Amino acid sequence: MSPADLRIRPMSGDDIKRLPEICPSFVSPTVLAVERSGAGVESGWRLVEHPLPEPFDKGSGYDFDPTEQANIRRRFERGDGLHLVVEYRGRLAGILDVTPEEWNSTAWVWNLMLDTGIRGQGIGRELFRRAVEWARRMGYRALIFETQSNNVPACKFYAALGCRLDGLRETLYTNDDITRGEVALFWVYPIR
Repeated sequence: MSPADLRIRPMSGDDIKRLPEICPSFVSPTVLAVERSGAGVESGWRLVEHPLPEPFDKGSGYDFDPTEQANIRRRFERGDGLHLVVEYRGRLAGILDVTPEEWNSTAWVWNLMLDTGIRGQGIGRELFRRAVEWARRMGYRALIFETQSNNVPACKFYAALGCRLDGLRETLYTNDDITRGEVALFWVYPIR
């Protein structure tokens, strides 16, 4: 991949309708299973990586459908976040979508996604670095990320960059998430 073919730039309003050009899917041969212990206020949990009989393929589960485009547009039009896109050979191939949560002096990373065809080149690390730099400049104390227990590649990416697991929510997506192997995991990257 030639650096001349790749450009990270601020998102424009026109880019939002082009987001479906990005294929941010993933395949994972493992899952982070939630193992519970205790009860009541003494409940605990831990994540244990288990191989899957067949790799989990997110397929088109991350497509930027009209609802997600509207959500991104609302955040973009607030004008207080960091919104970048990655262009590769004239098409969109990545997005960084971060907004502040002033009430607790953090910034929420809604999307840090790359097209499957440009991963492994350091572009995700560069987007992460830019998010950290922006959050530090703005005076936020932390970046917050959410991913799923079946997206082990993303979990390992965040952990390798110094994020720490901050919690989980077993019913964020449906009331049946734990049986589907898709539990919301929350990561934090402390800024100060």
